[in-house]
Amino acid sequence: MRAPVVGYGWVRLLPLVGVVATLALQHLPQLEPSGWDWTLGLASATLILAGGVAPLAVTLAQCGLVVAAAALATAGGAAAVQILASVALGELAFRRSGWRVWCGAAALTVASGVNYYPGYAFVANVLKVVLDVGLPLLLGSFLRSQRKLAWQAEQRAADAENAARAAERAAVARELHDVVAHHVAAIVLRIGVVRHVVPSADPRVDAALDDVHGIAGQALTDLRRLVSVLRDPDSVDDPGLLAPEDLVTALDDVLARTRRAGVAVRAEIARQAVERLDVTHRHAVLRLVQEGLTNVLKHAGRGTCAWVEVSWDEAGQRVRVAVRDDGGGTSDAHPLGPGHGLAVMRERIELLHGSLRAGPSGGGWALDAILPEPRPVTEVCS
Repeated sequence: MRAPVVGYGWVRLLPLVGVVATLALQHLPQLEPSGWDWTLGLASATLILAGGVAPLAVTLAQCGLVVAAAALATAGGAAAVQILASVALGELAFRRSGWRVWCGAAALTVASGVNYYPGYAFVANVLKVVLDVGLPLLLGSFLRSQRKLAWQAEQRAADAENAARAAERAAVARELHDVVAHHVAAIVLRIGVVRHVVPSADPRVDAALDDVHGIAGQALTDLRRLVSVLRDPDSVDDPGLLAPEDLVTALDDVLARTRRAGVAVRAEIARQAVERLDVTHRHAVLRLVQEGLTNVLKHAGRGTCAWVEVSWDEAGQRVRVAVRDDGGGTSDAHPLGPGHGLAVMRERIELLHGSLRAGPSGGGWALDAILPEPRPVTEVCS
């Protein structure tokens, strides 16, 4: 995932102001700027405005202007264009990495070699090319590394806060699961035994037992849902009560956000699978898709292709959730770390008697989960 970039749009106007000021100052004896000086200088300064959107294209265009300035402009105009070309290369090194940077550096090296100073020695011209290309490369790469370190520090702080919150929630979940849920399950079981083993001549007693059994069973189901939600660190502000149509909407939102982040996502969501799920299973499906696509963004990066599938296996009476990518994203993606997201999801899926597999697949990464169809607690205990 790319680290966020804080933009200051007004800064991009400075080169335009600088070119105008530089050429205006040349209105001195023997330094009159030519029409080409103004044309190429203003064109170069205007290109800087698009550097944040297409830095490689801007750098290559600036190199073309450097070559044109060497042939058409005066020394002052050519120098102004050369400086702005170096600025474009520095921004390219700041915003991109890999072959794009080296392509821009090679183009500027050739252009700077064309724009040499005839009155200077060969060594001086070589030093000029080194400064024109090497200095912006070093500065842009340094700023890029500092931005990445700052972003990683923010991520570590956020992860530490989330981990502390998750630990508190997990402690509460353990207490509910190990103590309260155990006692409620015992109540459900014993009432079920009484209903079938101890006959009663009074139908009102049977009705009361059925009522208590149903209420206790529902309480146990709600407790398990609560434990499941507490164990999920991503659901701090989400009650997890999703209707089938809400799950489809939530999945569409997740897919839309991922597409906006630069990942091409194709999805197949079977409505039959969604409609068969209870609240806990719907919440698990949503978190699985979120975690899978988050991993795609983190570890494959922008430009990759991802596939999401939520399907229903009629023979096995189970839901399958699959998320995979082709690993073809940008080089800005971070390597796969230990993370806690998959561990939490595995715990959630096992709590629902399902299975989760995650690992490399076909050059990318694949996440595959199986969730059996939920059964009412009253059926299990009766």
